[in-house]
Amino acid sequence: MTESSYGAVANDARGAVPWSIAILSSRESPEVLAATIEAAAAAVNRQMAMLDVMVNGNLALAEAAASYVADRRAAPSAGLAIRVWYVAVGDKSHAWNSYLHNIWPGGDPTFFIDGYARVQPDALKLIADGLAGAPAALAGSGVPTVGRSAKALRERMLREGGAHGNLYALRAATIERLRSSGFRLPLGLYFTDPLLQSAICFDLDPARGDWSWSRIFVHPTATWTFRPLDWRRPADLRAYLKRRVRQTQGQLEKLAYNYHFVTRRAAPESLPETAEQMVAAWRAASPKQAQQAMLRNPMLLLGLRRLHQVCRLSGTEQPPRLLGQWSSPDSVLIPVAR
Repeated sequence: MTESSYGAVANDARGAVPWSIAILSSRESPEVLAATIEAAAAAVNRQMAMLDVMVNGNLALAEAAASYVADRRAAPSAGLAIRVWYVAVGDKSHAWNSYLHNIWPGGDPTFFIDGYARVQPDALKLIADGLAGAPAALAGSGVPTVGRSAKALRERMLREGGAHGNLYALRAATIERLRSSGFRLPLGLYFTDPLLQSAICFDLDPARGDWSWSRIFVHPTATWTFRPLDWRRPADLRAYLKRRVRQTQGQLEKLAYNYHFVTRRAAPESLPETAEQMVAAWRAASPKQAQQAMLRNPMLLLGLRRLHQVCRLSGTEQPPRLLGQWSSPDSVLIPVAR
């Protein structure tokens, strides 16, 4: 499929889709991703919507999801269309950027869901209705209810504000601003959602110096489920240890994007191309702060090493490939020859 054909599929429907949904997946099993797709489809609840599944860096998973969707036996949902895309580069930022600039069909709002998060049947409508009643908000978020830290995090979000990467939504106007400015998440980023959250709280314009949590609406009961890690399982323990290393990278990223937004008051669209470059810019401009951070937490050195590894990406010029699709008879999906 050519780049022009996938662009036509995405763009011809723009403006005709009340809701858009992007599921971002990479390391999930086919069974887990299928459950996430079905949960999102059920939460659409007869609302006209385009659901795009973005699988990055895992062709086997993308092909399994495409086969599952193409052979889907579920009863037609009024106005629902599902597409499965393969993004060759194994990087969440690149997949998110590809969706934003190449695939987004124009829904309002647009929901972003992690590949393992099974949204509750009312979650999407609760956030959409909440955004409709909060005109000053640029984005909306659900709250966690599963996991050891879920209660504390939920209470903090409701008390102070914030967004959760497992389930959040952006207004169409917010996406149009991001697209027109040329904003892209830095490649290799681990803290994708916190960086975007920070930019939104600055109204995408840090130069004005106006930070407000009110720009993100938080619904107190919109939520999701997933299977939490079990340390008795060797695979889960390995996943937890890898996550801890990724979190040290994220701590460096937070220091770096805070420098970009808060100290420099620089625009989100002027962020460096990669997370490694973003952290390097902070370290060069604030060597004393960087040194003190490393002394307080030597684990950050692991984060630096990981940044160097994950930001060596190639193939980002390849467009996403449409592998499979499913639609109800009254959806806005335009069929494409596979």
